This record gives sequence, C-alpha cells and structure tokens, in this order.
Amino acid sequence: MTRYAIRGGKQGKERLKLLAEIMLPTTSRLLGDAGLRAGMTCLDVACGGGDVTLYLARKVGPHGRVIGIDADAEIIALARQDAAAGKLDNVEFRVADAQLCAGAGEQDLVYARFILTHLSAPARCVDAMVGASRRGGVVVVEDIDFAGSFCHPHCAAYQRYTDLYRQVVKCRSGDPDIGPKLPGMLRRAGLQRVQVNVVQPTFIEGDGKFVAAITMARIADSLVAEGLASEDEIESVIAGLNAAAQDPETVMGLPRVFQSWGMRA
Repeated sequence: MTRYAIRGGKQGKERLKLLAEIMLPTTSRLLGDAGLRAGMTCLDVACGGGDVTLYLARKVGPHGRVIGIDADAEIIALARQDAAAGKLDNVEFRVADAQLCAGAGEQDLVYARFILTHLSAPARCVDAMVGASRRGGVVVVEDIDFAGSFCHPHCAAYQRYTDLYRQVVKCRSGDPDIGPKLPGMLRRAGLQRVQVNVVQPTFIEGDGKFVAAITMARIADSLVAEGLASEDEIESVIAGLNAAAQDPETVMGLPRVFQSWGMRA
C-alpha cells in the first residue's frame, strides 16, 4: 500500500506547478530525445497537477491524445479546470492508481515523474507502464536521488531537512534515492535501447531556492505522524530554510534527477 509522505490537494498542486516550471527545460529536452512528436498518444502516470500532461497535449496537437492519471481526486479536478481554461480538448484526466495504467498496449509514449520514489513496489508500476505502451512505444521516467541534494555553504537546517525527508519516505515504504536504479528497472521490465541522463536544477536566486522550505511544510504532517520531528522543530527548520533561500550567497540545489527511457520491443 502506498502512503505518500507529501501532502497533496490544492497547495500540493502549487508546489508541483513550481517544480514543473523548474523542470520544464530539462523535461522538455528529455521528451524530445525520447521521440515526442505531433499525433502521438501519451499517458502521464501520477500526473499530479497536470503540468506535463498539458505540455504533452500541446506538443502532440489536435491529432494526438493525452491521458493523465492520478490518485488524488482533488488535484485531478484542478487539472481538468486548467485543461478547460487552456481550451485543450485532446487531453483527459482520470482518477486512477499509478499501478493501474490505462490503455493497455495503446500508448506511443508513457511518462512518469517523481512517483516511483514513493511506491513500495515501484517495479510493478514500471511493468504497468510498459504494458500500457504499444510495441515500438517508449517509456520515460524521471525520479530523484535525494542523497544528492546540496546547499552551499553548509546549512544545518538544510541538512536536517534532507535527513528528515529521506527518513519519512523510507518510513512510508518508499525509496528517496531511487534515481540510479531506474535504468536497471526499465531493462528488467523488458525495454530495449535504455538511455540515462542526470540533471540537477541549482539556484542562487529565485523561487527555486524556496522548494526545500515548501517541501518541508508539505511533509510536516507525515513527520509528526511518524514521530520523526516535533511541530516546533519543523517550524525551526522551515525558518532556517527560508533564511538560507533569502541569502544571496547561498547556492541551493534540488535533488539529483535521473532521467531514463527505453523502447518496448
């Protein structure tokens, strides 16, 4: 059973939107390398707020079709509103478990970002993604190696945040450092021509420096529930992260992000 450490809903969507903006340059390049083109059918697994889903819909155009699935009904409802506001009628959002992918054997491209890290059985999700793709189709995944997070100069609040994040994900049966394992997972699922790339968005200014503080706030409930930190400590860590983000001398990086993709034979 999956127990997500990061709280979702409307505020969760705002965090995901910020991440999507940060990741857009590297994710768009990844999808291009994987062969995304007009007219494709695509599936975005655990699509969250639907930012990548809508990007895919614009790229495949009116002759293509995109489905986004996520288990969070509230966030799916918000994604549908965004699709309507953008007047995109080639996209559909469904409430569904990531491990129960839609459209068996039909998709030209199946994509997932930052979901496998939260799953107790990530290989089962990868198998479902492969099963949802057609022969000759491509499966694309992006996920984190949280151990690769960094802040310079050293920041005690940032170190505590990264330690607590990794601990709570492990408590919830996830793997916070799953990134390097992705190519092997894709190969074991039967994909061919598996490729890998690593990116790490890094900031000296701007909203990207506040991702750590925002994420800390979104895992607060899980940390308290698991007995890993008190509310007072959490508030102190968030204050320290915000102070570091506001310091123009601080360089702050997101976790390393592994990108891997392969073709279904």
